Amino acid sequence: MRCLLRGRNDVLPESLGRSEELIKVLFICYAYFKTLSQHDCDSAGIAVNETIARRKLPSKKLKDSPIQKSVEYIRREFGVDIGEKERQQLVPEMIDTTDLAVIIAEKERWPGYLKESGKVVFWDIPDPAWQPDDFVYDVYREVQRRVEQLVAEIG
Repeated sequence: MRCLLRGRNDVLPESLGRSEELIKVLFICYAYFKTLSQHDCDSAGIAVNETIARRKLPSKKLKDSPIQKSVEYIRREFGVDIGEKERQQLVPEMIDTTDLAVIIAEKERWPGYLKESGKVVFWDIPDPAWQPDDFVYDVYREVQRRVEQLVAEIG
């Protein structure tokens, strides 16, 4: 079973109750989920390719974004260095091969294939980009809380 988690609908499909079968999770902020759950996980973004081109970033690596405070936060809070991880552009095939997608991006930015999928859970969490540190860390703590709740539900 595969699961795509991306970053508030908070209602999981019935088929994703706690079970012994491992699922595949695709997550925007996957590091904390990965430390708590036995399920496989990965991450992807709606506008990765566009953002890299617009900002003229040297690579897809997370450490190469000037506003990537999450790399520092995850290293400090969880002892996991995700700086070398490369961003992935979300594509329809990722949704097709997953059981659940947790989306954090604003609904008006969603591509049609997300809007049409019955696999999506929307977490209504503000975008921390370009915000003060206190705001950013409050957002990260909210993501942590929701990840803990998800792991309690699916294992």
